[in-house]
Amino acid sequence: MRIEQATAADIPAIAAIFTECFKESVLHHCGGRLPKPQAMIDVFTLVYDTEPSAAFVARDGGAVVGYCFAPARLSRLWRRAVLSGALFRWGWRWVTGRYGFGLHPFKIIVLNKLAFLRSAVAPAKAADARILSIAVTKACRGRGVASALMDAALAYFRSCRVRRVRLEVRPDNAPAIRVYEKHGFVRGGVTYDSQGPWLIMFKEMGAGNV
Repeated sequence: MRIEQATAADIPAIAAIFTECFKESVLHHCGGRLPKPQAMIDVFTLVYDTEPSAAFVARDGGAVVGYCFAPARLSRLWRRAVLSGALFRWGWRWVTGRYGFGLHPFKIIVLNKLAFLRSAVAPAKAADARILSIAVTKACRGRGVASALMDAALAYFRSCRVRRVRLEVRPDNAPAIRVYEKHGFVRGGVTYDSQGPWLIMFKEMGAGNV
């Protein structure tokens, strides 16, 4: 098992792992059916292109079995989404059927993003550095892969002189919460979307933190 910087060629595998690990959420946002692979590939391509050095993968042999996106400046992602024209391209592919789901999920996606933005700009909860997405294939869980990916992400944050890191996790995801607490994250509030609550967790990256 190796933890490495992700490459653009890893994006399809990362998108597939996300869909596997967060299937319930994907179905909720896409009107009850899984989208075509291109939908998730487009999203993760934008995330990767915005900050390639913040993307990590776990490899078992030649296969990608886990990933972590840990942008030091999440605000760059929103700017790039607008300025690069990605939102317009996604909209066109959506309405022309390239993603495999209709317009019904639009309201859910917009309202959820607005809820996260309101939470993100609250002074007590603000942090531009994020564990944006992390997942490990079901077959490789329990082997310390998520913990190793977190180690790589935190090392990257230290190299960027990040002061504070934020993440969100479902309150009932006990295994993930244990990993985050092991790495020094503490509970710092709750936010909500159309599927229910998210637990907000923070890590202060000051002197003495590891």
